Amino acid sequence: MTPSESPAHRRRTRLPAARGPAGTVCVLALAAALTGCGSDSGGDTGAPAPAASSRSAEPSPASPPPTKPSSSPSPTAVQPMTPSTPAELRGCADGSCTVVVTKGTEIPRADGLRAGPFTVSAVGAEGVDLSSVDASGFASNLLGQRPDQGGPSTVNELSIAVLAIAGDTAKLRLFPAE
Repeated sequence: MTPSESPAHRRRTRLPAARGPAGTVCVLALAAALTGCGSDSGGDTGAPAPAASSRSAEPSPASPPPTKPSSSPSPTAVQPMTPSTPAELRGCADGSCTVVVTKGTEIPRADGLRAGPFTVSAVGAEGVDLSSVDASGFASNLLGQRPDQGGPSTVNELSIAVLAIAGDTAKLRLFPAE
């Protein structure tokens, strides 16, 4: 190195020696590292000073606002509902009732609506499963019934809507189909 060569000149003359994709990546990484390490020692008079971007403590408009703790209470665990009594279930025989069921609950036949009896075969996070075999041997299965499914399910002239599921209990509404 001659006394007339500055450190910036040495860097400029060595960089073109790197060839190929790996060399290009190394050159770019080296250039990025060197632009962030500048000092004003006066030795780099041959190279223009890199434009430094100033960063302020204020977030940019594109950055998300800082998160703050929520002042709303945390959700509480959903408590299972109390299952309906046999007398409340018998009230479904006319095809119009609201009951709370668990696995194994029997809902009587609604003769006037040609549907049932129904047996609840499952209640859980996946939904409510109901099955029915009528006197003629016709089987109906309503699987995965949920409150958010878009409407009630209908068997013959009886509609069944799941209003809520809590643990191993579910609230059902039975009513005549429209």
